[in-house]
Amino acid sequence: MNLPIRVRLTAAYVLTAAVLTTIGAVVFGQSVHIGLDHRLDEQLRSRADRLAGQLARDGPDSVHSQTPLTSDILIGLIDPNGRLARSSPALGGTELLDAGQISTARHTGGYLSVGAGPDYRVYATAAPRPDGVWVAFVATPLLVQNELSASVTEALVGAAAAVVVLGGVGAWFLAGVALRPVERLRREVSSIPEGDPDARVRVPATGDEIAALADTMNNLLARIAGGIAHQRQFVADASHEVRTPLANLRTALELAGRPGHSADELRDAVHHAEHEAIRLGHIVDDLLVLAAMDDKVPLDLLPDQPVGPLLADALTAARPAADLRSVTLRAICDPGLVAAMHPGQIRQVLDNLLNNAVRHTPPGSDVVLTAAVEQDNLVITATDEGPGFPAGFAEAAFERFRRADPARSNGGGSGLGLAVVRAVAKAHGGDAVGANRQSGGAIVRVWIPHRATS
Repeated sequence: MNLPIRVRLTAAYVLTAAVLTTIGAVVFGQSVHIGLDHRLDEQLRSRADRLAGQLARDGPDSVHSQTPLTSDILIGLIDPNGRLARSSPALGGTELLDAGQISTARHTGGYLSVGAGPDYRVYATAAPRPDGVWVAFVATPLLVQNELSASVTEALVGAAAAVVVLGGVGAWFLAGVALRPVERLRREVSSIPEGDPDARVRVPATGDEIAALADTMNNLLARIAGGIAHQRQFVADASHEVRTPLANLRTALELAGRPGHSADELRDAVHHAEHEAIRLGHIVDDLLVLAAMDDKVPLDLLPDQPVGPLLADALTAARPAADLRSVTLRAICDPGLVAAMHPGQIRQVLDNLLNNAVRHTPPGSDVVLTAAVEQDNLVITATDEGPGFPAGFAEAAFERFRRADPARSNGGGSGLGLAVVRAVAKAHGGDAVGANRQSGGAIVRVWIPHRATS
């Protein structure tokens, strides 16, 4: 059952207070009872010892058994034959001790509780005389002590109940006061308009946990706003990139549909439309990959996938474009190299690496694709002999829709290739970086764990 925090805090306090006050009341009540017993026993023993001494020294006739009617101390003498020889009038001749208790008193003495209630607390002790061993005892009714213990118990129960009730009321109001800033924060968050990504909640100047919560919430809102801005920019950039090939494709098809064109002109228009359709397909594929990475779609990593065939297939696919630019493609890979990966995604990484390298390397130069294991990582590198990355652009090259020359929108790539490379590498648990070679040209390194991590 879901209960408000205020109710749960109050219930927890009431339960804790009830348990603690009950334990305290029991301990205190027992302490009072034990203290009364100890004080009473000391009085009984002291009086019984004096009585036994007087009896042994001066005889039973020296003992005056008349005690005040209001006195709680009663005395009695038992002769060597076990008969009650003298006792306080309040006892009315009642023999409190039986034969066994009298025998025990003659030998060791001690405290006794007698009666059905028990009704009396007794201390009996021996008093040796020439005519035999007498027993002197002092008794007191337990009614007064029991009433006092009951009164203490009732007072403790009442006090404990009052503490629990008043504490529960106080806990209810205290929890309300403590949770009031949280409720205010909740209302502020719920009132933030959907179309206002820059809205923030007020951070109190208390410097406490509520202020920390408000600050954390503002950081979260800032991250959400940044994500929304990023998505909006992504959609705008994607729309811009898709619009160009679509416009070119539509123009080519419209020109091809007009009468009066020769077969060669129609062939050129169809070829141009095919080129734009392929370009559009590459952009869509890259956007789908990036969308999947943004949505944290898990990759199905297959163990022991051969790396060499993937490199060979990527070189075969890139060779027509490389031949048009007189660029030589080479691959370096151990034939038995295997790794845990998603082959389709890694193939897209290889295609993007080669496409980017071929596009930027001059005619007559080489593009080399290598794969090797370094420190438990599969490292794939693509090197070219082009101009390399512009100064300060190596890291920015992996951002989406980033180009060294923004004006190169037609034929210069979509600016998604290296972004896809990094996204796929991170989805595998790795990363990608770019740098310039000392001998000239660029190098892009991609690494992923060689073996699947559990």
